[in-house]
Amino acid sequence: MRRAVRGERADAPRDRILDVAVALARENGPDSLSMRRIAQELDVWPMSLYRHFRDKDELLDALAERAAEGVEGDGDLRTLLARVRAAFERAPGGARLHREPALRDAGMAALTSAGLKRADARRTWDALVAYAAGAAATGLSDATFAEGVERLLGRS
Repeated sequence: MRRAVRGERADAPRDRILDVAVALARENGPDSLSMRRIAQELDVWPMSLYRHFRDKDELLDALAERAAEGVEGDGDLRTLLARVRAAFERAPGGARLHREPALRDAGMAALTSAGLKRADARRTWDALVAYAAGAAATGLSDATFAEGVERLLGRS
């Protein structure tokens, strides 16, 4: 590993770290991510990554947050679930997405506006997110995913 030259940055920008982490996870699977491996790809010292992320868990949370960006609820549960599925496809180790407040809030809003009580909406949302995650992980086709959503919503 090379040392930084005087005046050269010894770390990488946060967004670049996340870009490399996504690329590594896609290439080798999310379990292959390590701060050392990311630093090697960026040609920086591993400790420089800790200026941006306290630990690997914080890095994985940031990857989930990034994948969830742009997933807004507009009241249509089908569209929201398709967006959630796409977010799982973008996120290395996407399981952390279920904790993203924006996704949960959008899902809860759609389900409570459809008449579900809050506790029922929460359980239903958790099941729907699990379905979207599984569909993303297994490469379920768009048509099959949409058909499954219809069945889960009791509309088919």
